Amino acid sequence: MVPAKFRLLLQVAEKSDKIDDPSIPWPDSRRQIELGTISTTKAVADSRAAEKKLLFMPGALVPGIEAADPMIAARSASYVVSLSPRAQPQ
Repeated sequence: MVPAKFRLLLQVAEKSDKIDDPSIPWPDSRRQIELGTISTTKAVADSRAAEKKLLFMPGALVPGIEAADPMIAARSASYVVSLSPRAQPQ
């Protein structure tokens, strides 16, 4: 495995920005805050088995946080579909 690093950036919306339509890009001039760095340096010993259990759910939010983007619900449904084949025993 080749180690990888990713900078996690938050782009801050302004009042005029659409937050419920991901097809409308915000200007590059919007303030960005670096939240940190995500690093991967090695795979787990049982990587193939671990990968089968992974499920990214963009709509799984903590209480008090609601997504304004309607695409999040659609994406969450598609991720469940993608997990099904991986979760089947081989």
